[in-house]
This record gives sequence, C-alpha cells and structure tokens, in this order.
Amino acid sequence: MTSLSIGYTHRTNEYTVLGRILKELNEVVARENKRPFEYADLTPSLLALLEEEIIPSLENEINYDPTPEHLYDNSGGEPPVTMAEMHEIARAYSKLLHSLPHITSA
Repeated sequence: MTSLSIGYTHRTNEYTVLGRILKELNEVVARENKRPFEYADLTPSLLALLEEEIIPSLENEINYDPTPEHLYDNSGGEPPVTMAEMHEIARAYSKLLHSLPHITSA
C-alpha cells in the first residue's frame, strides 16, 4: 500500500500484481530460451514447469471470463428478437390485459 500526502491509502489490485508477475515469468522464459543450453540459469525441468503448468494456469485464472459460452440449457443461446416481433408480443399482451374483466372493489 502506498500512502499519499493527504492521508489516502491507495490499494493495488492483486490481479494487477499477478499480471505483472505473469509478464515477468514470460520474460524469464523468453530470455532462458535464447540462451545456449550450457549457459542456462534454470534447469530444464523448471523451465518446462514454467512453460507447461505455471504460466498457462496463471493465464487461465487471470483471463477467466465467468460469462457462460451458452445459456444453461445448452441451446446455444436465445436468438435475437426483431423489433417487429417485440411489437407483436406487446400488442398481444396488451390485448390480453384489456380483454380481462375488470375487478372492482366492493
């Protein structure tokens, strides 16, 4: 946290921090892949762990989109309704409401 001179404390979102860490991990992997094998800083198993598990897992979590791909009935989603269809439904609903007997209080 960083305190400003007016007494306000700024809180850094943890997703922002994880995004920076992910960027740095990708840079480490890129640098390591450019080095000749004999000058590598990381072991092959650690490099593979970063490339195959850690980085993809972090990307999956950071880029998670909770919006379902399809509606819950797996129909692929509801087709769009045209303006004419909306008006037709509204007219039918209005006609139905006006055809009901009016209830008066006693």
